[in-house]
Amino acid sequence: MNYEKIIKDNEKLIWKISSHFYGVDKNDLYQAGVLGIIKALKNYNRDGNTKFSSYAYDYIFGEMYTLANNKNIKISKDILKLYKKIELLRYNIAQKINKVPSNYELSCILNVPISMIDLATSCSNDVLSLDYDYNDNSIYDTYGNYENIDDKILLDDGIDTLSDDERKIIKSRYYEDLTQDEVARKLKMTQVKVSRYEKRAKDKLKSYIKG
Repeated sequence: MNYEKIIKDNEKLIWKISSHFYGVDKNDLYQAGVLGIIKALKNYNRDGNTKFSSYAYDYIFGEMYTLANNKNIKISKDILKLYKKIELLRYNIAQKINKVPSNYELSCILNVPISMIDLATSCSNDVLSLDYDYNDNSIYDTYGNYENIDDKILLDDGIDTLSDDERKIIKSRYYEDLTQDEVARKLKMTQVKVSRYEKRAKDKLKSYIKG
């Protein structure tokens, strides 16, 4: 088996996965990725339908995570954004079916590797340095520390009272983490109009919550 060729063929994947980690030497991450490739090759079933790169992803990520877990790791903004998406989806599903979905189920729904789900949901652990400012992008943080379901339902009910445009803007800004410019392009509005509608929607939410 030509390990050197297979590693070379998957170098882009190794470097791509390494971009999720800050505070760790990139060459060390690359070596960890190579180890992941080798471990994946030992277990890969060539008669199956799964591409090797897809199969190897979790092995590469796992080796890098093990390396980074012993250092002062900072996780990329994309991982933190994924964490918010996971928690929102987890909450919405739990409300609909009265059951909290597992990380595996979330992985299937979001089409994201289970290793990424596991990492993102570990955001509360001390191993992470949460240097990403959630206050700019969390609708719950904007209006207070909503730690229980009743408070979150109150805010969600408030969002339902908004006009269609206001609701789309709030959800695009705070649930999808889009900038005002991105929302303007998405909704075919001017950035000024998005800003004005967003401010009006926020004022309505504050009034609704205060009763």
